[in-house]
Amino acid sequence: MNYEVKILPRAWEDLARIMDWYRLSFSKESSLKVTGNILKAVSRLEKFPESGTMTPDDWLNQRGYRMVIADKHAAIYRFINEAIYVYHIFDMRQNYPEIFRGLEEK
Repeated sequence: MNYEVKILPRAWEDLARIMDWYRLSFSKESSLKVTGNILKAVSRLEKFPESGTMTPDDWLNQRGYRMVIADKHAAIYRFINEAIYVYHIFDMRQNYPEIFRGLEEK
């Protein structure tokens, strides 16, 4: 069974920022490779929605969030009613749990 993966607008914005940063810092090819890897990791959730891991943050875990990792990036998602909702995509070197909490509190 395939599940629907819904990348929410804020996650698309995150992906666009990542793509821009890699394009400006390295090259267009590098930005396409990095974002392609992220999207490939997210697309695996269609068949394996439970394949992501718990986050290293109790606050996120208690709310049912999980993450799928693509190299240096994590896509934070929840599996709700037979669909996967991707909320944010972060560089794992950031304090993404803290950033995520800040965004959710707005």
